[in-house]
Amino acid sequence: MRVIRAALAAITLVGGSVLMTATPATAAACGTVRSPVIDGASAHWKITCKDQRTYVDGWVQDTRRDAMCARVTIETKDDLDWPQACGKGKRVAFHESYFDPNRRGAVVKLQVVY
Repeated sequence: MRVIRAALAAITLVGGSVLMTATPATAAACGTVRSPVIDGASAHWKITCKDQRTYVDGWVQDTRRDAMCARVTIETKDDLDWPQACGKGKRVAFHESYFDPNRRGAVVKLQVVY
């Protein structure tokens, strides 16, 4: 019985950590500001639109000593970027811009990756 409980606890722990590795992947409109924090990573970004371009400015930081990196994934209609920071305390700033005449914004999410 103890073996079964331990196995279920391990499965629950792994499942819970997988669910916590990314922020929701919903489209963010112009003017959106986010400061997500997950286990092992934190970030801050702002989405602005000007002159038919969308800008995503911010930083991503690795907050845990492990073999993983903190990554911000920025997805637009035509492009994908992923600035990342590796090593506890490492912070990387980013400034991305995309042609976006319809002001659709971008899908931006924070995750922890190998």
